[in-house]
Amino acid sequence: MRKLVDAPRKKKVWTEKEEAYLQDKWGTVSIKGLAKSLGRSENAIIVRAQRLGCGAHLAGDTRISLNQLMLAIYGKNMLGYTSDKLIRYGLPVKWHVVKKNRFRVIDIDAFWKWAEDNKSVLDFSRFEKYILGAEPDWVDVKRKADYKKLQLHGQHNAAWTKTEDDKLRYLLGKGTYTYSDLATELRHSEGAIKCRILDLGINKKPVRCPPRKWTEDEVETLCRMVDEGYDFALIAEKLNRTALATRGKYERLQNPEYNKRYNRGQNEDYEYQGIRSISGKDILKDRELMDGAEFQELEPVASK
Repeated sequence: MRKLVDAPRKKKVWTEKEEAYLQDKWGTVSIKGLAKSLGRSENAIIVRAQRLGCGAHLAGDTRISLNQLMLAIYGKNMLGYTSDKLIRYGLPVKWHVVKKNRFRVIDIDAFWKWAEDNKSVLDFSRFEKYILGAEPDWVDVKRKADYKKLQLHGQHNAAWTKTEDDKLRYLLGKGTYTYSDLATELRHSEGAIKCRILDLGINKKPVRCPPRKWTEDEVETLCRMVDEGYDFALIAEKLNRTALATRGKYERLQNPEYNKRYNRGQNEDYEYQGIRSISGKDILKDRELMDGAEFQELEPVASK
């Protein structure tokens, strides 16, 4: 008569060491990884975790989900264009695996480090203080700057109404309004107003501000405020300039060797190096290194 043999895993008792390992790694190691490490089935891992009161696997992670991060910063679910944009800029997102499902998660410390270098792509105007726990000192400066920007120009990419279009035409017709004046009256950014004028096919343009040379103090203020997370509209208000002029100056400071007007197709010796995106601190450091440098004047290139 054939003798029945017990299954090799029959009623294997969990040891205190195994339970401690499961509780310690729950949420940070995938269920598949736990099953492999403990020599048990995935179902056995899940059942034991439930009995130990470990909660949901994702909730046990020391990281937070991308959705939770978007809710914390923007006050609503911004998965889609906004989150994809941040990921394109290098947001340090990882995948958390629960059985056959995957969730995007992010470490808070890694987020703060990335955010400090990418303030310009974030909006903290609705970001509640300490909602993610302890935060760096620069965050509150950025939060106040973004809130002031929201009060000044309203929501980014807000739709234009017919009333606003009519008012834009009327104000342009008066011939006395600059881009800054129009931005204040219509509560849209200068860039948005410039685009709207083109979209509506309006021939009249805002009044140009008289040219004014930039001082070293203004350049230092511009670079410092950009690094602190201020929008160009707020920096322009501080410097009594237009936001468009302020943004243009900063981009030229980032790329002093690039000038499309003079180099595009006119100088065979000019080699395009690409657009640099460096911080205000690095710009000031470069300018300090260039102080006292001597340059050789070249003969102008004859046009063909």
